[in-house]
Amino acid sequence: MPQNKRQIKLTIILLLTTILISQFFLISLAKTEVYLSFFYNSISPALQKPEDKIININSASPGELTIILQISKPLAQKTIALREELEGFKEPIDLTQLPEITTLEWEEWGEEGIVISVE
Repeated sequence: MPQNKRQIKLTIILLLTTILISQFFLISLAKTEVYLSFFYNSISPALQKPEDKIININSASPGELTIILQISKPLAQKTIALREELEGFKEPIDLTQLPEITTLEWEEWGEEGIVISVE
């Protein structure tokens, strides 16, 4: 009997370990997609989901920024002011020059299928 209990405990530990590793892999995969969108102007059409919302931050109006990125009107105005100051964003990650925009926003936008481009 003691051997049987030990095997059951080991099986449960292996199962839980497998679940944790799977979760870590899925989280890493999701973050990779978000980070790739930082360095490329947009996610390749083959990777885009039909529900993805693409926003060009170099041509978006304050209203589009507010609605799609779900940011406040003052932050949308600051985004446009920064865009004009930089004479256009070179990379989507340039948005992080605004202190209000953090990696948390990037992760949330990625989870919501929002793709930020500069073209």
